[in-house]
Amino acid sequence: MNAIARGGGMLVAILVVVGGTAGLGVALGLGATAMLAGLTALFCFIAATGGPLRPDLLLLAAFAPAVVVGGAGPRLLGEVSPVASIALLVLVAFASAVVPALGPRYVTVGLGLGMASVFGYGFQLSGAASPVQIICAPALAVGVVFVLRLLMGLSDPGKPTRTALADALAGPDRASAERAVRLWVTDRPRAWQARVLAGGARYHGTAAVLRDRLRAFDEDQAAAVSRVLDAADEQVAALAEAVRAKTVSEPPEVERVDAGVALPGDTGALLDEAWAGLFAIREAVLARDESIVDFPRHLVREALRREATGVFSWRSAQLRHGVRCALGMLVAAVIATFRPGDPLTVSFLMTTFALMQPEWRDTLAKAWQRAAGAVAGAVVLAVALWLLPPDALLPLGIVALLVGFPFMQVQPMVFNGCMVLMSVGMNATTRHLDAVSVLVEYLLLVALAVVIGLLFGFAAVPGVPKPSVAQRFSDAVEETGELLASVAERLRGGGGRREVGLRFRAAARTHQDLLSPEPGSREPSAEQREALEEAGQGLRGLAASAGALLQREEPSPTMASFAEAAAGALAGSGELPPRPADVDEEERLLADLVRADLLRVHRGAEVLAG
Repeated sequence: MNAIARGGGMLVAILVVVGGTAGLGVALGLGATAMLAGLTALFCFIAATGGPLRPDLLLLAAFAPAVVVGGAGPRLLGEVSPVASIALLVLVAFASAVVPALGPRYVTVGLGLGMASVFGYGFQLSGAASPVQIICAPALAVGVVFVLRLLMGLSDPGKPTRTALADALAGPDRASAERAVRLWVTDRPRAWQARVLAGGARYHGTAAVLRDRLRAFDEDQAAAVSRVLDAADEQVAALAEAVRAKTVSEPPEVERVDAGVALPGDTGALLDEAWAGLFAIREAVLARDESIVDFPRHLVREALRREATGVFSWRSAQLRHGVRCALGMLVAAVIATFRPGDPLTVSFLMTTFALMQPEWRDTLAKAWQRAAGAVAGAVVLAVALWLLPPDALLPLGIVALLVGFPFMQVQPMVFNGCMVLMSVGMNATTRHLDAVSVLVEYLLLVALAVVIGLLFGFAAVPGVPKPSVAQRFSDAVEETGELLASVAERLRGGGGRREVGLRFRAAARTHQDLLSPEPGSREPSAEQREALEEAGQGLRGLAASAGALLQREEPSPTMASFAEAAAGALAGSGELPPRPADVDEEERLLADLVRADLLRVHRGAEVLAG
């Protein structure tokens, strides 16, 4: 029910964005292109929300020119050269498929850019439209979303960052921890949030080590340590709510709980370390130092550049996915040219684009949802055609649209079925077409889109091996270890920039391949999929920290030794490296993040290495 409620909220947002932009377009004289502006605004809105205000606006401004070119370019070129129009569409589809390799934040960017371009190409305008109108439609969409996003975030621009930090504290997992670091870096990095990140990484990393040791303790020792950790977890949850709040006068006190029994080895010291992390978190929340951390601002650009260089290699599975996606859109666009003016062209092209996913199992799942939903919707529409008068088709389509949107994410099959009623009902009524013929054509086009999506989703590139899960994990760990070792050498004043750059590129490629295997690879088990995501985020975090270490202005033998120890721990040749002494606050933060990411990789290794 909560998911459906969120879907209802999404419906309201969609109606505001699409309806408001289209209405403004009509008022400004865009004519038939007003609907193009409305739908493009929806795709931009999806891509430009979910993060802090400032990074979202910067991201929207960065990809706005591509949206305008992608939304208007293929349509305008179609008036001059259909071949050039299709070529631009294919190029945008390729770019949309490889952009997500830059990180999770760019998944919606690729989706929004691709959908805007495909919709702009396939949308059959009713009536005449001038080039100025076609160009102004996506430009208006970007402008409206920019203003809307600004208004949505003005009251509390840093809320998403605080929420991500709180989620990472209260329930550490592969998604929340990575998201917290990413949002903190891309937003204006506050000093108190850096200390919360460091304290959280320190606590959760140490707690993970202690929980792993429980199996080696006797019954009393295990019960005592578990009791201490449970009490600490409750206090971490309370501190997380203080982090989440916009303002807080006094965060909850940290009340230390002792084990009360003798503990072996350095277990007592580890408990001290865990409690020290909690005290550091509370102190950071209490002080709320809003000063900006002297964090290398170019580090984000460097990380994106290294991810991009990792993509542009024929050994990159993400690049090969982009090629397959471009070829699939080429075939679909060529087929669409044989039926100019067909009102269902846009549905056919968008379905084809949406089906082709980096992971072929996702392609298969989407194909099943689309096909089954279309058949179910066709059955319902057939009954409606039998029982209802023709004039009822348009209201039925509108009602289906409103009913379907809340199920877009929770029940895609229901949403797809509702889209059959909407598309067929509205096109048959507004264009005075035979509803049965439109329905049959719709089903045939969906079947054709599914065939294209599956063909290019499953197609393997000749001559490219299909390594197993264990081999992909081994390659990623090895390249990341080599990267850390080369960074350590660089921190001592040796090594060349070119060599380090090549290490970053190789590491980025293996991290991408770990999560995006070649089609036809053996399907991992559910346990392996979870471990893949865990280890993948840990490895990417280590690469990001390696980049941050490399940006230090002067050589640092202390951090060089730490990086070498981290490389050894990654290879399984030793325990976690100790936190370095006599270093500044930024280096302590990086050390805590490295230790936490090493633990995530080790947890994944227990499943993947075999």
